[in-house]
This record gives sequence, C-alpha cells and structure tokens, in this order.
Amino acid sequence: MFRYILLDCLHSMNAERTISGVFHLLRGKKSSQTFQDAKVYGIDQYYGVYPGLRREMITRVLHRLEEEKAIERVDESRVTITGVGRQELSDSDFSLYFSGMEYSEAVNQFQDRLLLWVQVLSNAAHRQDHYFPVVEKTPVQQWVKTFYNREKRHLQSDAAALFRELNLTLQPFTDMEKNLFVRRFTGGDGTGWTYDQLAETGDIEPIDVPLYIKNMHYYLFFTAAEDRTLHLHKLTGDLVKKETLTASSKKSIQLFDQYQSIEDVAAVRGLKTSTIEDHLVEAVLVDPGRPVDAFISDSGFEEIRQVVRKTGTKRLKIIHDQLNGGYSYFQLRIVLAKLQKG
Repeated sequence: MFRYILLDCLHSMNAERTISGVFHLLRGKKSSQTFQDAKVYGIDQYYGVYPGLRREMITRVLHRLEEEKAIERVDESRVTITGVGRQELSDSDFSLYFSGMEYSEAVNQFQDRLLLWVQVLSNAAHRQDHYFPVVEKTPVQQWVKTFYNREKRHLQSDAAALFRELNLTLQPFTDMEKNLFVRRFTGGDGTGWTYDQLAETGDIEPIDVPLYIKNMHYYLFFTAAEDRTLHLHKLTGDLVKKETLTASSKKSIQLFDQYQSIEDVAAVRGLKTSTIEDHLVEAVLVDPGRPVDAFISDSGFEEIRQVVRKTGTKRLKIIHDQLNGGYSYFQLRIVLAKLQKG
C-alpha cells in the first residue's frame, strides 16, 4: 500500500516537487508549502496518513522502485514515474478511505480512543483493575476516563455492542486486514502485536502495516460518525473536520478583507509580506471560489492559465520564465491555487 501511495504522489507531482515534499506531506508537516503541495497536486487525501514515517523507510522503497525501473532520477532530490510505474498504478485495486487534510487529527484521536476503550472493556470483563494504559497520551486517557464514568454501569452490554459493530462494519475488508486490526488490541490476557509481528504473520511489508490499519480506522470513523445508533458513534461525537486554515492565516485574511493591502496587513501584524502572501494563497486553496481580482487582472489570469496548460507544469520558475517575468511569483501561486485539482 505504501508503494502505491508513493507512486501516486510522485505521479501527481510529476517531478515538480522534491522527494522531501512527499515525505513531509505523508507525515503531515504543518507548513504552508506542504499544505499547498497537497492541494495544488490533488493529493491532500494522503496528508498526515503516516506520521511515523522515517526518511530511511521512504529511501528504501525509492531504491527498490528505481531498481525495478518504476521510477527514474531527474536529479538528487527529484524523481519521475516511468511507464512501468504508471502500469503498476493502473493495475492496483486498493480501496482507500483516507481524507487526511481534513480528518487526520480526528481519526488519530478516534484510533487512540478505540485502542484504550477496548483495553478498558476487556480488562473489566477479566476483572483486572491494575494495568498500564496502552495509550499514554494524557488527553486520550482523560477522555476515556470520563467516558468510563458515564458508561460503567453498561460495560458488559457496551463490549457486546462493540464486538457486533466491529464484526459487521469491517466486513468489506479481507481476513488479512481484519487480523491486523484486531491483533493490535491489548486487554485481558492479550497484548497487542507490534507492527513487525503483524508483518511477519500477514506476510506483508512492515512499512504497509500502519497504513492498512489506518485505512480501516478511516472507514470505521466515517461509518461511526454517520450512524448515531452505534456504540462506536460515542467515540466520534466531539471529533470534527479540521479547520484547514490556521488561526494566523484566518487573522491575515480578516485584515486583508478590511484593508485590501498586503503591506498594511503585514505592518499591522508585524509579519513579512511573503508570510501574508502565503496566507492569502492558502485561503484560495481552501476556497477556490474566493475572488482574486485584487491580485491579478482577468487578462493576466487567462495568460497564466494558458501557459500552465501549454507547458503542463506547475513549477513556478518554468511558468515565470515562459511569461518573461511579467508576473510575480505570488500572482502565479494565486492562479495555480484557483486552478487546483478537484
């Protein structure tokens, strides 16, 4: 699965961004550049789906893809996908439910809550009162503690409901995937398996295990969030779609709508004009319907759009040179934001 996602990202970016750009996107780096890469290249569903990814992990997969002629090096930091790689993408039939840009934080919390709640229910059934929580994050522990106090009179029925719901909801997945999912749970006399242990048993690459499990949690989260009759729904109630714009970006947009001047907003906020420009580009990426006539004329927009279509690239330097430097890089970014995929 990781191999497929990596190829998909590389194919979408078309050697216009570096390998580091893909790495930061999958880890969910909170930066304007990563956010813009995800939106402009139409791969925001993968944002933050692999927070535990390490550079050596992605390097090993890239090396293997290069050996198998699925990718080719453009330079030290960029690669392009080959016909072999495109065929592999076409032949793959993964059912992916990721929506990382909007829901990665919510699904991560849901996953932690479910792990800890299963441990609580299982240990209660085995009358084990003293144990180390499988999730060490304080906010998750506090949430489950509050939830336990509300549910403690119904633990047996809660456990039965959870078993039925997981069994039913996860039916679309293969036996291998369901085994990965269930064996991560800790409780009673059982300890959750490590990713390496799961990889050996499932005969899959260790790098794929977290993605299979995360993909199932996305599916489970969306199913539970939509059905208030499920016990699982109680674990999602306060988890909502992430605000895509940061508080800082929102403040800049509010001030720009008031002053209509990037320089004035920068002065009021004590920030560089380039930072305010980043915030304005982000606003258009979040809402492509947002007007941009304050930054670019209709004729200028059309001229840039034609060059983007003609060259088939989103690399600013190439577009800038094709237009003989007639437009600023900020204007180019604003137009690209309006032309984003999806």
